[in-house]
Amino acid sequence: MATSGVRFDEAIDFLRRRLALPPERWLELLRAVDAGATDRAAGMSDALVHDITQAVLDALEEGTGLPGFLAEWDGIVERHGWESDGRRAALAFRIATAQAYAAGRWQQIQRLKHIRPYLRYVHVDPALTQPGSREEHAAWHGVILPVDHDWWQTHYPPNGWNCRCYVQSLSARDIARYGWSVDEDAPPERTIIKWQHGRPVEMPAGIDPGFGVNVGVVGLRLPS
Repeated sequence: MATSGVRFDEAIDFLRRRLALPPERWLELLRAVDAGATDRAAGMSDALVHDITQAVLDALEEGTGLPGFLAEWDGIVERHGWESDGRRAALAFRIATAQAYAAGRWQQIQRLKHIRPYLRYVHVDPALTQPGSREEHAAWHGVILPVDHDWWQTHYPPNGWNCRCYVQSLSARDIARYGWSVDEDAPPERTIIKWQHGRPVEMPAGIDPGFGVNVGVVGLRLPS
């Protein structure tokens, strides 16, 4: 995922259309897809979320990436009376850009699915050699399913905080070239109950609260 120096117009378009929506309408769209979805950490106001999202959009439009975003961070949180450090700022930027790029990528996937009808889940560290790599996500590495399979409604990455997983868009020729095969079924799944917004929410194990939503599907529902 590129976040500096390279424009990705679909990601930028997603953020522009998101910012054009009232906050309650955006959350309504999220929760229509995933009852546990959220767009913020505890204590964040609508205005703070809006200004952070605007700063992410500015960084992508101007090609300044994380450094450009960090230059705006202190002023944003001070203006809203919210205390936070640079580490949280970097995390907020990574999550926002990951979701924007995933939403933009989903637009491309839908546009090309007549010639590239499959997706392959990719974990960047399937051997689990790096700190923070997740066993559940590594277990999904290499799963190949049709674009429109229900599994992608909940497992299209990112699937959690600092998740670096992504998908490859494949044609039947690609699959044959690499000696892969399309899975007959989605991987076995167990669900867990976590509390979100003061209520119990059922979600697939391995997916963080608030991430059990295909942000690309939400993006397609945003008004033009």
